[in-house]
Amino acid sequence: MKSINNKKGSHVGVVVSFVIFITFLVFLYTIIQPVTVRERDKQYILDYLTLNLMGDATGNMSTMIINVEEEVQPQTCLNVKDIIGDESDQIPEYMIDHLIFKTSEEKFTYERNSNSIRVNTGIGFIGIITVIYSESIVPLEYDGVPGCFPKNYPVGYVRTFSEIFETKIYELNESYYVSYEGLKAHLGLPPGTEFNFYIYDSKRSKPPIISAENYEPPTDRSVFVEEVPLQYVDEDGNIIFGFLLIKIW
Repeated sequence: MKSINNKKGSHVGVVVSFVIFITFLVFLYTIIQPVTVRERDKQYILDYLTLNLMGDATGNMSTMIINVEEEVQPQTCLNVKDIIGDESDQIPEYMIDHLIFKTSEEKFTYERNSNSIRVNTGIGFIGIITVIYSESIVPLEYDGVPGCFPKNYPVGYVRTFSEIFETKIYELNESYYVSYEGLKAHLGLPPGTEFNFYIYDSKRSKPPIISAENYEPPTDRSVFVEEVPLQYVDEDGNIIFGFLLIKIW
């Protein structure tokens, strides 16, 4: 009889131990689970903010190619005839102040000349000129001389695509300091969430090219950080590579 009672007591002890263990796990989960949910939510917010920042810095850019052949009478500039208009191989009227004429080695100034554009290439230019136009492009002022005869040059390879622009990144940086709360609302950040963002060059050199930092990240709670590679266009139409770093808490 004593042997049977001992077995029953042993079995009850195992059950009680198991119940205590499960209770401990449930208690531990109730403590950890809210923290895990909050951290998961912050990661979602960080990803959302990254997409919105990059989206706000994105705009359309178009390019076309002008083939300049050998002139019978070399001139100091080109007068590209009938290049302004609504056709697919023409530059829209509203883009006249947002053009860049360049080769792989240099950039040319220009001015409007009636329905054509006068480009200051220097005397006897022959080759391919790439025209870049976007509302985020800042042109050079024309410094050439008049006297180029209008001519239709072969135009081709017209295409439009989306790019991140340096000028738009600087606009975001200005908004950060001028209207921080307004920018947070525009970017869709929930109340109580703070953020900084930085732009580094391709070597991650310090200090960053852009530093949007109203507050030092706290030391008493988690700070979520995300870094993404960035390709953007500067005001001269050059492709720049760098990194976008974002911190939220």
